[in-house]
Amino acid sequence: MHLSRRRVSAVSAALLAGAALIPSAANATLILEPVFNSVAGSGPGENLIPIYFLDLLNGATGEPFLTANEPGEVITYPAGFPADPVLVNTVRIFNNTDFDITGFTLSIVGTAVEPEPFNFTIALDPNVDALWGDVDGDTLVGLSDIFSTITVSNGGRTISFSDGLIPVGGRFTDFNLAMTTDGLPFLAAITASFTGVRAVPEPASLGLLGLGLVVLATSRRPRKA
Repeated sequence: MHLSRRRVSAVSAALLAGAALIPSAANATLILEPVFNSVAGSGPGENLIPIYFLDLLNGATGEPFLTANEPGEVITYPAGFPADPVLVNTVRIFNNTDFDITGFTLSIVGTAVEPEPFNFTIALDPNVDALWGDVDGDTLVGLSDIFSTITVSNGGRTISFSDGLIPVGGRFTDFNLAMTTDGLPFLAAITASFTGVRAVPEPASLGLLGLGLVVLATSRRPRKA
């Protein structure tokens, strides 16, 4: 699969390369690398979950966590090492919002504990020893054949994907490659949001909508005695 060109600022790349090579004296460092790649097909299907899904609850709180239905809305979830093999190899996402997605921003905001899938607690920590970096060894941070620009900022804690498009119904991967500098498990708390534009209905849909409005207006006209 051909990968789009990715760009990371020289300062960010140097920072991340140094952090990846030099473990923290006190704690291990978690390094994450997001992967947003396109998946064939459109809409729901086997092993696919929607990006906005209120039926999926966090067992620790009883609350839904896939709650981002519009640009700028933020969700929080755990990710780390070892990476969940089901998320990496099997489960895929589809865009069930009303927006064509043009980018994602992910931030590492703390640590997480998840004894069972979808049963997690989050502890905010501005000094969490985790960052976005090069896990697969290709000297670049982030993988995507959808977004052509990837920018790392905030000391390696924030990564943004832009200059791409996931249309309404579009399917894509959404997982993180992961490693730790000591090989031990480490879960971080991640916040994520997307940018996008409201999808424009197809011409055929607009025609049917117009016809429906005409029928509705005609049916409501007052009748003469």
